[in-house]
Amino acid sequence: MKPIIGISSWRGLATTDELAVPHLLTHASYVRAVEKAGGLPIVLPELVPDDVGGLLERVDGVVLVGGPDVDPRRYGESPVPETECASPERDAFDIALAQQCVERDIALLAICRGVQVLNVALGGSLTQHVPEHMVRERWNEDVHPVEIEPGSALLGIVEAGQIGTNSLHHQALRDLGSRARAVAHSSDGTVEAIEIDGARRVLGVQWHPELLRHRSEHLALFKRVVELAESTS
Repeated sequence: MKPIIGISSWRGLATTDELAVPHLLTHASYVRAVEKAGGLPIVLPELVPDDVGGLLERVDGVVLVGGPDVDPRRYGESPVPETECASPERDAFDIALAQQCVERDIALLAICRGVQVLNVALGGSLTQHVPEHMVRERWNEDVHPVEIEPGSALLGIVEAGQIGTNSLHHQALRDLGSRARAVAHSSDGTVEAIEIDGARRVLGVQWHPELLRHRSEHLALFKRVVELAESTS
C-alpha cells in the first residue's frame, strides 16, 4: 500500500461558474511530484492548530508548500513594504504543522515558504526582502547553483555536492531556529536548505523541486519523503 503524503493547502477564493467562492487551494505540481515519487497524495485542509495532531495521525508524511510571506510579527518584527503576509489562519496552521512534524519526527519536506515557516516555528527569523532571488520567468530552469554541505542527509539524497535550482522567493532565512542546521547555500551565502537535529525525517529547501521533478536530483527529495513515510506506515 502506498504511503499517504499530506500536502498542505490554504483557504482562498477561486472562480467557479463566474463566481468567486471559497476553496481549499494547493498547486497541482506538488501532487504530481508526490505521485511520480510513488506516494499517494492527499490535500490537507487548513484547520485550526488544535486539530493538526489528529490530522497527522492519518498521514504518513507531509509536504509543506510555498506561498505568501510569514507575518514578521511571528518573529518579533514589523512588515517592510515589500512583505505580503499570508492570512493569520494559514500561518497558524502551517506553523503548528511544522512544529508537530518536528516533535514527532514525521517525514516532512518543507518547500520555499514551507522552509521559512519551519524556521520561524523553531524560533528563527527571516530577511524580509531579497529581490534578486525572485526570478519568476525561469520557474523550471536553473537560476543559480546551490552548494551542499559534506556529511548532510541532503548530500546523500541528491548525490551531488552542487546542484542547479530555480529561485522563486523574495525572503530568506536569517537567524536559524533551535535545532535547525544549514546544509546548503547559494553563492551569496543565502541558506538554501536546513535539517533539524533530533528530527532526521524533516528537511526544508528554499527552491521549488516540484517544478523540477523531471530531474532526478529534485525528484529525489520527494522520493525521500515517500520512503521515510513508508518505513513508518
